[in-house]
Amino acid sequence: MTGLPRGTIVDRLPFLGLDIESEGQDTIRVEYSPNRPDFSTDYGIARALRGLVGRETGPPGYKVAKGTASVRVDPNLQKVRPYIACAAIRGLKLDDETIRQLISMQEDLHNGIARRRKKAAIGLHNMDVIKPPFTYSGVPSSFEFVPLGESRKMSIEKILSDTETGMSYGHILRNSKTYPILTDSAGTVLSFPPIINGSSTKVDTSTKNMLIDVTSTNLRTGDEVLAILCAALSDAGGAIESLQVDYSDSKRTTPDLSPTKMKFDSSLATSLTGLNLSAKEMALCLERSRLGLDHEGNATVPRYRVDILHPVDLVEEVVIGYGLDKMEPAYPPSPEPGSLHSLVVGLDSISESISMAGFIETMNFDLVDAASLYTKFARSPDSRIEVENPRTTEHSMLRDSILPSLMSVLSRNVQTSYPQKVYEVGRIFLRDGQKVVERPRVSALVAHSSSSFSEAKSYLEALVMIRLEESIKTVPAAHWAFAEGRTAEVFVKDRSIGFLGEIKPSALASFGLDVPVAGYEIDLAAFT
Repeated sequence: MTGLPRGTIVDRLPFLGLDIESEGQDTIRVEYSPNRPDFSTDYGIARALRGLVGRETGPPGYKVAKGTASVRVDPNLQKVRPYIACAAIRGLKLDDETIRQLISMQEDLHNGIARRRKKAAIGLHNMDVIKPPFTYSGVPSSFEFVPLGESRKMSIEKILSDTETGMSYGHILRNSKTYPILTDSAGTVLSFPPIINGSSTKVDTSTKNMLIDVTSTNLRTGDEVLAILCAALSDAGGAIESLQVDYSDSKRTTPDLSPTKMKFDSSLATSLTGLNLSAKEMALCLERSRLGLDHEGNATVPRYRVDILHPVDLVEEVVIGYGLDKMEPAYPPSPEPGSLHSLVVGLDSISESISMAGFIETMNFDLVDAASLYTKFARSPDSRIEVENPRTTEHSMLRDSILPSLMSVLSRNVQTSYPQKVYEVGRIFLRDGQKVVERPRVSALVAHSSSSFSEAKSYLEALVMIRLEESIKTVPAAHWAFAEGRTAEVFVKDRSIGFLGEIKPSALASFGLDVPVAGYEIDLAAFT
């Protein structure tokens, strides 16, 4: 597939970021990083290897012939699964190994970039048994067809309740009153996304022409998934053909395999890598990574390289193209030893004091989900700081409190014996006009059958006395996380440093906790 000697392949694979797990007589088993979904088949790996050794360099050119088929999209799917992107692949010669790789790639894409089919779902169909134009429409739960792997018609309702894929992915369509179905002009059901394909369009070794459909809740994700599939099938010998997608208010042609442009900063590459390369040498490095660089300093990124999101990613590609094995280790230019920042020293001392009271330190992500931060506390999301185009809903916004993260930790450890005492010294993020600022905070929670406001207060009093040699003053207050009448604002020298209290019952129930939880969250500005 690469035209390279086995020894060269084994030697170069690790420098693409691929870990060799085992070697057989005719196989090499590797593990790839999820941020490189184009490595989900041998074709993607071979494509990169040929560039790395200089056999084929620069962005691969994929031709898309203009097709005559079209897909009409029902506007009633707008709130269910509104987008679809399609492509036809002509002239394929499939064998059992190629089909195995296609199925493996499909599942890897489903579990990765498609977020277990929530953001996108793939359908592969034998195009020779279907008749365009196609219709992507909504149907009721009583609608029947023969799903893949079955010999009789089943209703949508039965598919969701009785089949393995229905039970695994039916939650994606929970509370839907209409269900997405892709059919051809003769009424043949191609797929019921994101659950299962129809049995009539099954792909096997006799398939010469294939239709790919990618339905999605996010237009960009669907296009990215389709681009990765088309690149692999083109490398497998197929010819790509476009389809027209007709929405009620617009039209578009898919797939879009045109490369994207990103500004390349050569000075950034030099400062981060220490490599003293000329502009021409950097361009050659990018070309060995199957990228390009024009005379205006813009990098050309193939459509299947969905992992390149930032100029630093281009710097990494320069290093890969240069050869990680050629990089020489270098000592820092200064003879002076490094030292910890005073803020880090202060935070470490606070952490040590809390752990001495029997608390277990946790480390949680600064990016959290909306449910833990707002919904489970029945809290107004007026000040939310959302991530644009998040890769996953679990990391879709910056937290403005550590308490929800600790509650999530407790909810995942309900089978562990009590008492449980957890804390985190970390960052939260707040709006300051048009800016977002970060603040160091500490939060601690104690959970057991008799945890209380008084217990939480005693731990906080001890911390303030040890670190500041000061006492605290508490004033009754209201806080979104704590129960009414069991909440206080905390002051040190008439300066408010945070809140303490007992977690409100509704939040305990939302997180699945059956024991009382009490704790505090304070700003660390007074401690550092």
